[in-house]
Amino acid sequence: MKFNFSSRIRSPRRRIIQACLLILLTLTAVSCQPVTPRLATATAQAQAAPTNTPEPVILSAPPGTAVSLPVLPPAGPIPSLTIWINETSPEHAQALNQMAVEFSRANQIDVELMLVAPTLLPKLMATAVLSDALPLPDIVLHPIEYTMGWAEQGILDTVITGAILDEIGRDTFDPNALAAVTQNGAAAAAIPSDGYPQLLIYRADWLRDFDLSPPDNYDAMLTMAQTISNTQALISGFVIPTESNLVATHQAFEQIAAANGCQLIDETGEVRLLEPVCQEALDFYFNIVHNYSPTGVQTDTSARNAYLAGRAGLIMSTPAILPQLAGLDSSARPTCKNCTADSGYLAQNSGIITHLNGRDPAAQPVNLGEMTNWGITNTADRETAAAFIRYWFNEGYPVWLAVESERKIPLRWGTADQPRQFIDAWGQQPLSANGPSLSDLYGAAIVAQLRDAVTITGRWGLPQEHGALVTSLYEELTFSVTLQEMLSGYFNPNQTLVEIAARTIDLIPNYAYDVNTSNN
Repeated sequence: MKFNFSSRIRSPRRRIIQACLLILLTLTAVSCQPVTPRLATATAQAQAAPTNTPEPVILSAPPGTAVSLPVLPPAGPIPSLTIWINETSPEHAQALNQMAVEFSRANQIDVELMLVAPTLLPKLMATAVLSDALPLPDIVLHPIEYTMGWAEQGILDTVITGAILDEIGRDTFDPNALAAVTQNGAAAAAIPSDGYPQLLIYRADWLRDFDLSPPDNYDAMLTMAQTISNTQALISGFVIPTESNLVATHQAFEQIAAANGCQLIDETGEVRLLEPVCQEALDFYFNIVHNYSPTGVQTDTSARNAYLAGRAGLIMSTPAILPQLAGLDSSARPTCKNCTADSGYLAQNSGIITHLNGRDPAAQPVNLGEMTNWGITNTADRETAAAFIRYWFNEGYPVWLAVESERKIPLRWGTADQPRQFIDAWGQQPLSANGPSLSDLYGAAIVAQLRDAVTITGRWGLPQEHGALVTSLYEELTFSVTLQEMLSGYFNPNQTLVEIAARTIDLIPNYAYDVNTSNN
């Protein structure tokens, strides 16, 4: 096995893969044009330059790597295992290098890793399904929004998955995580690995200065955003991703809408987006973004940068921002007015909210948890896939969880002998070399809040067992595109809700319900 970070291909099979990837990347670049702010998206997309799409990193491990494990001569052909993983950073590549070498040398299994950018993963999987030239991976680490859809399409093998779960021990996993990946109360579609909650981050010092309430509901969010925008020059009250080609745009709105009791679909299969609670949620979203956000399309990166620079009062983010607030990330340091003298100022003066509530009297606070799962495809060899999954959740698990640990809350809590080995250790991991942990920076209460907000979630469509629809919406970026069209002036909020509902229904084969748009 060769572990090489170059993109050169050394076999006919890899040359085919590279050709397919180049074609796919070209198509992706054409389809992912940035949208010029406040303009109709069709015109903006026709004029804008293409968005760069990251290329997958194909890794293969060298036999000469120094690992203190015995190497026995193989009795026959060496089995192989192809793995796709939705992380591409150098830190992840280094950890995966270590894990692949150790696993391969110990098990005499040839491993090919492909690190795939999250934005590219669904397109790459679709290409693999449709084309024999690009084979399916044997196992794939992926977000939960694709799990149920891929299982219902027959891409994932639920029989092998269930057998591996039984072998590892179902009772060692977060029960809510297992429930989230379980189809029809029986077959698990994938094996939960780790996850994180979506966060609303706010300036706690400004909250105190203006004597405001914590922004954990529509009215408090709007009041804080309005107060900050109206009283502080060049500072935006509320910044969230609104870019049409980002999953984060969908997820920010999904939590805001679910907080008001708005549901995507019910158990019978009827789309519920045209209900008044959804219109109220969309009106709130439009109001706070249109009036109190910067002019122009925003991304998760621009929202983060605005907050680090002291130019935003509230943002929605992943926990990846938490070390950055403390000045621990050299590539994204705080530059706010008070941060020059104290690089940890924002960590000490930021509030963290995981659950939001709307205005409807029946609404309940909801969070949005993101889970990453291992899927075993229908082309995988059971024994080699099971061997790697066993390694991952035992010897390899601490190595994986240590990389950007702030967004890797373990969903396997422990082992049979030590039931809370992994989950109790989370939050104590240093965020940098010899640096502080999340617990050191934010305290045990925040660590517990983050840990508990991963799997008890208000995610759309999954509790109602409509995972195929969820997968289609994320693959098409239906909500992200339509919301950006609304913010660009293409639709008003009433028209937007009808448009989103229509586009959602179009993704459901043989939709059996009448559509009433009279209230919109």
